[in-house]
Amino acid sequence: MLDLAEFANDPSVARSVLTERLGRASDPSERAQIHYRLWEMCQVCGEPAAALRHLDEAMQLDPMQRPDSVSSDACRRIVVMNAPGTFQANAPLAFLLDDTTQIFTLWVLGAPAARGVLVAAVRAVQAECAFIAIAEDERQAQALAEAEIIAHEAGLPVLNGNDRIMQVGRARVPQLLAGIADVLVPQCTVIRSFGDKIPSFPVLIRPLASHAGDGLARIDTKAELETYIRSASPGTSFYVTKFIDFISSDGLYRKYRVVFVEGEPFPVHLAIHDGWAIWYYNAKMENFPQRRAEEARFMTDMAGYFPFGVLEGLKAIARAVQLDYFGLDFGVLPDGTLVVFEVETGMIVHDRDPADIYPYKNAAIARIRHAVEAMIDQKSHAPS
Repeated sequence: MLDLAEFANDPSVARSVLTERLGRASDPSERAQIHYRLWEMCQVCGEPAAALRHLDEAMQLDPMQRPDSVSSDACRRIVVMNAPGTFQANAPLAFLLDDTTQIFTLWVLGAPAARGVLVAAVRAVQAECAFIAIAEDERQAQALAEAEIIAHEAGLPVLNGNDRIMQVGRARVPQLLAGIADVLVPQCTVIRSFGDKIPSFPVLIRPLASHAGDGLARIDTKAELETYIRSASPGTSFYVTKFIDFISSDGLYRKYRVVFVEGEPFPVHLAIHDGWAIWYYNAKMENFPQRRAEEARFMTDMAGYFPFGVLEGLKAIARAVQLDYFGLDFGVLPDGTLVVFEVETGMIVHDRDPADIYPYKNAAIARIRHAVEAMIDQKSHAPS
């Protein structure tokens, strides 16, 4: 009923089709699933407020978001535990896993009063495993705790549990990863006013709940800091991080992304840019064949690409974080020191880049998918 493949290249048309179907639907469960799809389409269309309204409607009708079709041929069935929000609030595992894994998504507000209903919904799915996909955010602490309780009361083994997600917040990571050889974690402080103590300049500042560079700025003086804070909304809190110049010897900046599955790092992408403020979308790697050739070396032979110290640093980071699945953004200084930018539990991992431009990516992402599948299968069949 909800197959929108023919509108894949035009989300506005898909949104219109879904809105029309919603007007004709009377069954509460059907209406819930349409609202969930409208949550997705409205975000793609750049309407986050409308998206969140649809999500709220969906959750009230049915807290379990279901796959478009339920097949008995799937190799595994999991419940993904999400907290309400936009795409950035949770790891979008559906972008990584394929049809051999059926994903049922439970949306958790964090209210204990609703626990019985949510436990029953999880049990009814008859899944083998629960995967907590909620991204680290201090506003989601209650939802994270409740998600794990629900999964355990439903009798499911849990991936990314044991309250480890809250330990990887930006301000906690320096202490979490302290003392690892050849790994530099810049000092990070939460401030709420101009008078709060901060690391020495230059620093990077961003609102506490921001993502993907939204509100990020480099600050070199106290005057700049005061101007930045006064321009923000009243009551805003900020992360302030010591800026480390990670420029390479060739004058370019490189930001690496890896994802860890049961402690093993897998390459996701390499962004190369001529400025420090670098994300994959602004690196425009499609325009630089030589940079893509380097990314291919990183993604096909990470062990041969990095010096030994970087590889050992990655292993040590995995031991310290102790999550089943998480991501890491980092740079490497000319002397081989690994500079941690962010430990992430809500990153997107996908294989949807055009294969004619990035012929090396599909195989690399498939290795991650297979590792995650093996992890789910092992967790599902492990003794309680």
